[in-house]
Amino acid sequence: MFTPPAYLSPSSINTYRECPQKFKFSRIDGLQEPPTWHTHLGTFVHEVLEHFYQVDADDRTLDSARALATARWKESGWEEQVNGLLKPLGSITDFKKAAFECITNLWQLEDPQQTEIDGMEHEVLAEVDGVAMKGYIDRFIFGDDGKVVIGDYKTGNPPNPRFKSEDEKFFQLLAYALMLEAADQEETSRVQLLYLKLGASHEVTVTPVKLAIARGVIVETKEAIDNACTTGSFECNVTKLCDWCHFKPICPAHQ
Repeated sequence: MFTPPAYLSPSSINTYRECPQKFKFSRIDGLQEPPTWHTHLGTFVHEVLEHFYQVDADDRTLDSARALATARWKESGWEEQVNGLLKPLGSITDFKKAAFECITNLWQLEDPQQTEIDGMEHEVLAEVDGVAMKGYIDRFIFGDDGKVVIGDYKTGNPPNPRFKSEDEKFFQLLAYALMLEAADQEETSRVQLLYLKLGASHEVTVTPVKLAIARGVIVETKEAIDNACTTGSFECNVTKLCDWCHFKPICPAHQ
């Protein structure tokens, strides 16, 4: 009845597992969610840090980060973008303050002058057990052992462990590890979630067991999506999160 997407991403797999109907709206019907305060904040901070690590190591200072943030703000028209939000959570000053706080907290995680990033916003296309996958890795570094350390910047709070297990929290990065292995034969040693808002890093060592769990999630979710496309049945997972879902007004569960 429906044609499955040509490829899946770790985030789209998470969307399906959270709510198949939301996945249908976004990946099958092609409906786009408008940007939010939080997504704009994350995108702006990512943009600044991507350019920051292209600067010579000796010039990676807080002052240069501030100057670079000011330049990216103007060149990418961020004030207009933030002013165009449907539901802003504060003023332009509030947005700038939150963004620069995240950028400043980078120094609590690492010394930028001593850190060389080998890849940022790296596109990966790969097949994992026959499942076509595509994604963008925030950053990766080759360790002294030649293995990859994958990192992901987060500008929000860590998920509550009551609602998301460690394997779920790190699924996206473990999926990237599988994709790098399949596409480039690169082995990953560790994956890191860099919570800039808190200046905290959460990381796990990549093990065969963790990769096997992530691989199973990818394959099982692909099978479920193909079955839903064949039957036309995309279940609605009704939870408290529905109140924050852009698609609630058109969702069958809320009609």
